[in-house]
Amino acid sequence: MMTHDGQAVIGSAGRGSRRALPALAALVTVLGALLVTGAAPAGAAETGNQGVTAKTINVGFPYVDFAALKSLGVDLNDGSFPDAYGAVVANINATGGVDGRKIVPYYAEMDPAVPASATSSCTQLTEDDKVFIAIAPVFPDCYQQTYDTPVIAGSLPGTLPASAAPDFSLTPPNAAFDPIQMAAFAKRGVFKGKKVAIFYGADSDAPEVKVVQSDLKKLHVDVVDTAEDSVQATDAVASDQDVQSIAQRFQSDGVSVVVGVGGSGSTTWPRALLDNQSTYKPLYIASDESALLSYVESAKVNPYLDNVLSATAVPSTYAEWQDPAVQKCAAIVHKAYPSDPIATPVNPTSAQAAASSTDTTYVSVEEACQYLGLFTKIADAAGKNLTVASFTKAGYGLKNVTFPGSGGAVSFGPGQPYAVGPAQVVVYDPTSEQMVPASSSAK
Repeated sequence: MMTHDGQAVIGSAGRGSRRALPALAALVTVLGALLVTGAAPAGAAETGNQGVTAKTINVGFPYVDFAALKSLGVDLNDGSFPDAYGAVVANINATGGVDGRKIVPYYAEMDPAVPASATSSCTQLTEDDKVFIAIAPVFPDCYQQTYDTPVIAGSLPGTLPASAAPDFSLTPPNAAFDPIQMAAFAKRGVFKGKKVAIFYGADSDAPEVKVVQSDLKKLHVDVVDTAEDSVQATDAVASDQDVQSIAQRFQSDGVSVVVGVGGSGSTTWPRALLDNQSTYKPLYIASDESALLSYVESAKVNPYLDNVLSATAVPSTYAEWQDPAVQKCAAIVHKAYPSDPIATPVNPTSAQAAASSTDTTYVSVEEACQYLGLFTKIADAAGKNLTVASFTKAGYGLKNVTFPGSGGAVSFGPGQPYAVGPAQVVVYDPTSEQMVPASSSAK
């Protein structure tokens, strides 16, 4: 879906599998216009349970050709995914493998400027290379549905039937995360003694609004009003006028905390208040941190962001990089490929963070460490009889597990292929122009 600001949001029903890094935000904006279904050619056979022997597991690594993005005006460098994944795979194999099995890696580069490339990379890995699982495909549907191939951390998932192979994600959908983050906000005391209103910006956000209303009711929060900016997303002027009327109504009702629900709700409010130069500045809680972060990256200076609060299910890139497990893993990659550049993420609280950098070479390393860490946890739990069914059951059964960059213990659950852990509250820092971890005190 698109916000009123024209920002691409990763999936209309919830968060994407990866955090909205500046690199990813730019990539998603490009790929949103090129979105393909990922369907395999007609007549392709399902290939589930392939790629596993008593001694090996075939694992597929489809990755983006960032050089091709330059022709689309996106200049990014996320590092060498084949090198990062290859180094981590070699280390896993050298230390016993996955329950005694060696990982056999297969790589497929995808050119995002050519939508058919997503399909061909999927076909190559599933039909030719016969992989058991695909790690971090941009378009995971082809693997999950057509080829019954499990996925770790797909970026742009579609709507799939329950029978599709799972996509084990590091971030929960909004409906699962909203109760956790609303409870975290309540614990900080931001709702105490305050009149609260709910704002959203698209009809598609209505189901999530009901979830948030129920969450706040359970927390005994005084919700006095709910309003939708129902103007077409392409008409920013009319949207501003609609938000101005809503803001005046909220102010008249004595509302001092506004909860923005969904991707559009999370970004439309601060943009419209800036356009309207509003004198009304309530505390604003954005339920979709990914969408808010995309807006922050594009808007840069907006004084109405100074009073915004959000939460994320995953640590910041900087926090992940500080994880000793990630540092150990990064050292393995560096030792294997000492000439590969690996940048250090900038601390979001530092002044240097205001200067956006295209050097995100740490991303390939973090992903390799984190996603292979999750894969090995699930595959080890599945045991010797490794099939799609046993892998799925083992993934659903993971409780209170940690892996590099997880930010603490997380759990999955029956029919729940996404990690759920504590909410990490973030605030906007005007000095660095970034979302940063909140202090222990209420905002």
